[in-house]
Amino acid sequence: MRRSSPTVVLGVALALALPAAASALVIQVGNAGTVAPPSCPAYPCDVLSRTTAFQVKDGAVRAPLEIKRSGRIVSWSVTLAAPTSAQISYFDGNENGASSAALAVVRNVRGLSFRLIAQAPVQQLAPLFGSTASFTLSQPIAVRRGDIVALTVPSWAPVLALHYAAGTSWRASRSASQCQNVTAATMQVVVGSRTDYDCLYQTALITYAATEVTSTTSTHR
Repeated sequence: MRRSSPTVVLGVALALALPAAASALVIQVGNAGTVAPPSCPAYPCDVLSRTTAFQVKDGAVRAPLEIKRSGRIVSWSVTLAAPTSAQISYFDGNENGASSAALAVVRNVRGLSFRLIAQAPVQQLAPLFGSTASFTLSQPIAVRRGDIVALTVPSWAPVLALHYAAGTSWRASRSASQCQNVTAATMQVVVGSRTDYDCLYQTALITYAATEVTSTTSTHR
């Protein structure tokens, strides 16, 4: 019977002791359940306006837009309603111009206070109404576990899906005294700034998502 070479045996032992190869995952960060079409042109035509917002709960799922594993956001998407020309004219005239939005990343500081970590370039949405639009980031955004993917809307965006149960909710960067004043500009746009997200709105989903490439990690066999 041939004996195994000591060198080969040693090599196998070393291989077993080494960590497995590093790996990265491509993850969709978004609402967990079935997302209904956003409102408009049906009545009421509710839109997100002049604020930064993020989903708090999607039914029983808490923090669906929270980062679970550190990595980089490489793209984001938004599903847009198809408002009528009259609705577009109304919102353009009352909500600071043509529809637009940008992906943002916020980090909880304390209580309902969040710091803006990064924001992607603002995108014009009107040419994309009635579709799910995707935007690749030329400069990916580094995120860590616990960060939250948010949406900043400098004007207005038809991205609210309505008629969910009361457990479905989202927050906006408005003070408690401004929750009903949706025309006031409360966007969080200065990177590094802190803002309170006092206002909680129920029964609606914000129809946006992001694609993350997670950091590589090594796990022992």
